[in-house]
Amino acid sequence: MDGPSIDNPGPMILDTEGELVWTSDHFGHAANLKVQWYRGQDYLTFWAGEKLQESGQGVYYMLDSSYRTVFTVSAVGDDLYGDLHEFEITDEDTALITVYNRTQVDLTNTDMAWVEDGLIVDGIIQEIDIASGKLVFQWRASDHLDDLLFAVSFGDYVDNGPFDYFHINSVDKDSRGNYLVSIRHLHMIVYIDGHTGEVLWALGGHANDFKDISGGAATNFQWQHDARWISEEQGVISLFDNGIARHHSSDAEQSEGRMIRLDFANRTAEHIHSFTSLQRVSSTSQGSVQVLPAAEKSGDAHVFVGWGSSAAYSEFTSDGKLLCETHFAPSSLFYFERAKSYRAIKAPALWKAEPEWSPSAAIESDLVYVSWNGATEVAWWVLQGALVSGDVQTETYEEVDILAKDGFECSFELPSPAQTYTSYRVAALDAEMNMLRYSNVVESPPDRTEPYVWAVVLSASTAALVILLLVAYPGVVRQALAHGTFVRDRAGYRRLNATPAAG
Repeated sequence: MDGPSIDNPGPMILDTEGELVWTSDHFGHAANLKVQWYRGQDYLTFWAGEKLQESGQGVYYMLDSSYRTVFTVSAVGDDLYGDLHEFEITDEDTALITVYNRTQVDLTNTDMAWVEDGLIVDGIIQEIDIASGKLVFQWRASDHLDDLLFAVSFGDYVDNGPFDYFHINSVDKDSRGNYLVSIRHLHMIVYIDGHTGEVLWALGGHANDFKDISGGAATNFQWQHDARWISEEQGVISLFDNGIARHHSSDAEQSEGRMIRLDFANRTAEHIHSFTSLQRVSSTSQGSVQVLPAAEKSGDAHVFVGWGSSAAYSEFTSDGKLLCETHFAPSSLFYFERAKSYRAIKAPALWKAEPEWSPSAAIESDLVYVSWNGATEVAWWVLQGALVSGDVQTETYEEVDILAKDGFECSFELPSPAQTYTSYRVAALDAEMNMLRYSNVVESPPDRTEPYVWAVVLSASTAALVILLLVAYPGVVRQALAHGTFVRDRAGYRRLNATPAAG
């Protein structure tokens, strides 16, 4: 999660009820959080680094089920940094990443000759072997500027610097070893040969290679994100059609997820389904479309859409019926983009994590609070107290109370009288009542019965004094109250002697 209203940006996992499961501000700005499979194991993967205006410079992290960083992936090449837009692990145990690089090029053969000094933001795709860090494949968009497909860019200057000509924001590799690439500022999806780097075809944009048999709905997307193969055999792809971008005019009334079928024999493109927000969201940037595995009972593959710069995500049936929609910031503030998530991904239920750290407990007033950031298997919390034997504390703990876990943080009421135990800890149990981990030990607060009694007596005495003063010296009391001489604090109803303000 990121945005101007987010004090501590970073990766975040929420459960199906919207309750926090895990978050971290250790990595700073992060994007593209999801669960990916690598060499027989699930990893939590994401990009983190320096967030620029429309890109990023950082590295890619792979965390195991204890949230330890096991692998990091970096861009290959001098002065090249991993960009936030893509980090996809392939079946060949390689990583697909994007790189944004300031490059000076010759634009005389394009209609962009007016770009100052030919300085652009180049779009680079890299495929990297995760284990060795070696480069497997690289493709630079700037090497193909003489291709008529790339003749028209709708990009913009980045921080008044180089022209953001391409803005590659997703890469997907198919079984043939070729790459499906979304180029936002060309309003185009291209298909690149994985051996030669040749652009085999383009969908959308000014040089579209397909006849749209859906009245434009298959090719008129703009400022799109997250193009993916859904079925290579049937030629079906998905994408998020933003339809709008800041500082650019657009005719789109709302953003939407789309399913498109491509017929390569006849070179036709057909719109299959659209997925639209209940709020009719228009997201000027970011966004994602994810096809979920079919549920066992219904047999229907659901579609999960993240609304990018608008703080919401939705789940649909495969034919576009909205099932649920959640927003994590007020919908009235979507336009201002105060909170946003580059992509929203629904992780498989198989993701199970037990952090390397223990649950955290704390006492406040007469409650013991407990949470365990990142743990997925906690079903029960058990409060335990250390017994007192005479004046000697023992190391023996006994169960005091048990609660079903119903949110990220739960709380227990301290037993009365408080002197029964001198310290407490909380045990985390799984659904079968197996003990997972103990929290830290917290000390029992001092007995508050006596101070409370004295506070009541003092309060009564103070009230009587005020009444007497009101009767005898009403003017003095009114002046004292006006200057704050008699103030009750929240802790103990103590009388404070505040100094009257000067003047």
